[in-house]
Amino acid sequence: MSMTLRRLAAALGACALTVGPAAAADQISLRLDWSWWAGQTPMLVAEEKGFYDEVDLDVDIQQGQGSKTTTMVVGEGRDPIGHASLSTAAQSISAGVPITAVAGFWQSGPISLICIGDDVETPADIVGKRIGSTPTGSDGQILPAFLKANGIDSDDISLVNMPGDAKFAAAASGQLDCLSGDDYYYAPQLEAQGKQVSVLRYADWGVTNLAFGIVVNNDFLAENPDVVRRFVTATRKGVEYTLTNKDEAVSIFLDKTGNTLPEDFHKGILAAYEASLHTANTEGKPLGWMAEEDWDAMNATLEAYGGMSGRKPAETYFSNDHLPQ
Repeated sequence: MSMTLRRLAAALGACALTVGPAAAADQISLRLDWSWWAGQTPMLVAEEKGFYDEVDLDVDIQQGQGSKTTTMVVGEGRDPIGHASLSTAAQSISAGVPITAVAGFWQSGPISLICIGDDVETPADIVGKRIGSTPTGSDGQILPAFLKANGIDSDDISLVNMPGDAKFAAAASGQLDCLSGDDYYYAPQLEAQGKQVSVLRYADWGVTNLAFGIVVNNDFLAENPDVVRRFVTATRKGVEYTLTNKDEAVSIFLDKTGNTLPEDFHKGILAAYEASLHTANTEGKPLGWMAEEDWDAMNATLEAYGGMSGRKPAETYFSNDHLPQ
């Protein structure tokens, strides 16, 4: 073998020793708040557009069964990260569930009573009404606060506990007078069926509540802060891309979920999302940044009216430290 060939062989051997396979992406599972709905689009967009790949994450996105269940699953570490109602997360944290909110993307809470007809203008008008609520969902955590804040005893209404799809069907068929849930989601669907609806948004009637954000298991957060930061960075990019490209984002959502509701319905949800990114205390702050004042106000409401016990200092519930700089 010539000197040139020997040098080439040596160089190739060195490359074989030093290059090796690329490092594998970190695998994590994400538990959503509920079955597929358009508010989850940013995570699906982040997956489809490769935003998680860009930060070396392989994210397994799983549907949920209500925010309360999601906080419990994340607290147990079965899924280290979740997308959940922050008001529900606050109740769980106060009860000792070891999770922390690390980003609040949809901050202004949309939870409401959606009533059939035009005879409900104030909370006093729901006395005697049949009301559907989902105990494991975020609305089930806030409804008692709304009732107590407005001087309504639980015996003044007929409360029916049922899953989200069931309470919608019951309201549409006349078996319920009102349902408790997100106004942007249920009101348009009832109106599309020819129903006249009245909406009492809890935030307008004495109940401060934050909407949706990212929660993380405390042990996982302590052991993998860089993974959490990368996840939040890519998810925030997903939020920004979704709201800037709603048509494409809805197409991605429909392709991935098989949802059969009209595109305009989902675009309406994304428009509500865009209008709810900040509270008065977080205006001008980076997307996802949360305010101590909001957590304190929400927790005071939940403690006074929603049965929260074991309330802790605000910094126990959330952290802005893992948002991208």
